[in-house]
Parts: sequence; structure tokens; C-alpha cells
Amino acid sequence: MPQGAATSVSLAASPLLAGVGGRCFEDRAEAPVVVGAEPVGTGGVAPYARDPANADRLWAVAEKLIAG
Repeated sequence: MPQGAATSVSLAASPLLAGVGGRCFEDRAEAPVVVGAEPVGTGGVAPYARDPANADRLWAVAEKLIAG
């Protein structure tokens, strides 16, 4: 399925997205934030997935688990 990697390849190759992080993409476009609905299977991303405090907390937990 050639289009299966289209989003990943576009993101990796696009100079417009150099240095961009913390965003979710689907179908070669930034995924909309979906509030009040389950985004899985319907497209979009839940607000908590883009919360910087959640990202920092997850990173800290991962570091702690890796360090043993």
C-alpha cells in the first residue's frame, strides 16, 4: 500500500516542518483537535495528547523507568 507511508515521508521530507514537534498528523495534514468525541478511528487527536504538561510528565516517567 504505497499511500501507507505518505504522511511519514511527507513529514520527514518537508522543509516547512523542520524543527516542528509535538503535533499529530494524518493524511498528510495536521490532525484537528477533537473535543467531546473519541478520536480513535474517527480522525483527529484528543486535547490531552497535545498537552505539554502531560508530555513532560510522560518523559520524566520514561526516564525513571529506563534508569531503573
